[in-house]
Amino acid sequence: MHLKEIDWRIEPLHGVIVGIDAGLASIHERIDSEDGFDGISARGHAETLFGLGFVAAQTYALGTVSDLNAVRMSRHELEKMKLECYGCDTIRLKGGVTRIELINASANYFKHHNEWARWPTGHDHGTHDAKTLDSVGITEATEFPCIAAVDLLCSTSWELIVLHQILQEWRAHLFSTFL
Repeated sequence: MHLKEIDWRIEPLHGVIVGIDAGLASIHERIDSEDGFDGISARGHAETLFGLGFVAAQTYALGTVSDLNAVRMSRHELEKMKLECYGCDTIRLKGGVTRIELINASANYFKHHNEWARWPTGHDHGTHDAKTLDSVGITEATEFPCIAAVDLLCSTSWELIVLHQILQEWRAHLFSTFL
């Protein structure tokens, strides 16, 4: 067994997600206890937490691809592209988008949307991510894109621990597929 086959990344991801879930719980408490903190305010706060969750998930996914490539190169001297690995998932959403592709596109949206003068098209930076989001029904008209992505991945429970489970299952599937 290659050292990179051990999933050293999953526990730190769990810690981040538990922290984000605690932040989401505090948002729910504020709705019940704080005058003026309404559903729109709560959704704005949740959007930021979900975006950070997607970035943490994207970091895990990219690390997984790096681990896989390190193992494969030592065994097969082959390299797979990141996007091909993100496309290797047992579950596809609307438009044929995998859960990992949605996580990646949502993370990139969260990190870069303030740089976009408009929703990317053609050869704009971010076009691939915008197309992925469009495929699942998240468009420039979507008020809270990260919330919409969480709804697709975790249902309306808004428990990001589901992302942790998705990523853990994906890593196992990826390694079993390519090794």
